[in-house]
Amino acid sequence: MDIQRNADPKNAEKMWDRRAANYPRYRDSEDTLEAKVMRLMEEKGADPTGLRVLDVGCGSGKYTLRLAKKAASVTATDISGEMLRILKEDAAKEEVTNITAVHADWSDFNPEEAEFDIVFCATTPAVRNEADFAKVTGIAGKFVVYLGFAGKKDSEVMMEIYKALNITPKRFNDIPMLKAWLDSRNLSYSSTLIEDKWEKRIPAAKMKEHCMDFLMENATEDAVSAVDKAVSARTDSEGMASDTTHFRMELVIWKTK
Repeated sequence: MDIQRNADPKNAEKMWDRRAANYPRYRDSEDTLEAKVMRLMEEKGADPTGLRVLDVGCGSGKYTLRLAKKAASVTATDISGEMLRILKEDAAKEEVTNITAVHADWSDFNPEEAEFDIVFCATTPAVRNEADFAKVTGIAGKFVVYLGFAGKKDSEVMMEIYKALNITPKRFNDIPMLKAWLDSRNLSYSSTLIEDKWEKRIPAAKMKEHCMDFLMENATEDAVSAVDKAVSARTDSEGMASDTTHFRMELVIWKTK
C-alpha cells in the first residue's frame, strides 16, 4: 500500500492525522530501531553532528529528535499537521529547540535558498519514484540517507485478513528502483539490511480502522467482517488489540557531491 501516493493530498492528510494518536513516538532509548539507524549512519560516514538536516516525511518525529540532538538544525516536513503537533510536543519535553516544522506535501515543498547537508528519508511514502530521488539528491549538500523496505513488511493481523479474503498482499520493496536509479547516475552508495519486528497495542477500534486503510479498494462488506473477526481475536479484556509486524528494511546512503 502507498496511501499518500495513491490518494488526494487532502485525503492523505486526514488519514495520517487520524493515525497520529497511535503512531510510534520518540523514545529516549538506545534499544530502538531509530537508535540503530543513527549508529549505522555514523558508521557509514553520514554523521549529522553539527550539520543542517532535512527530514522528509518526519511523521511524529521519532527520528527527527535524534537527529536534532546532534545536528546544528533540522527542518522537518510532513503532510500531517497532527504528526507535527506531536513532534513539537515531544521536542518541548526533550528541550530540543533547533527543529523547524514545515506542514507541506513533499511535492509542494520548495526549499528555495535553504541549504541542507543531509536529507533524511525514513520509510516515507513521500519519496517513492525517480523524480523524488532526483529532488532529494539535488537538495542534499553531502548525503542522502534513505531507509526503505526490502521485500518484507508483514503484519500478522493483516496477513490473516488477506488470507480470509483471498488477497495477495503487496510486497513492500522500494529499494530495487532506488538502486537502479543510483546506478544509472553513477552514484556510489552503501547498503545495509535490517531485519526486525514491531509490536503494537492500540484500541481495537483504531486497529480495525487501520486495517481498513490498508485494504482500500478491497473495503467490501466481506472485508469489514474479516477485519472485525481478526482484530477481535487479538483484543484483550481492556479493549486493546495487539499486532506484530515482521519487516526487512535496507538503509541506503549516498554521497551527492
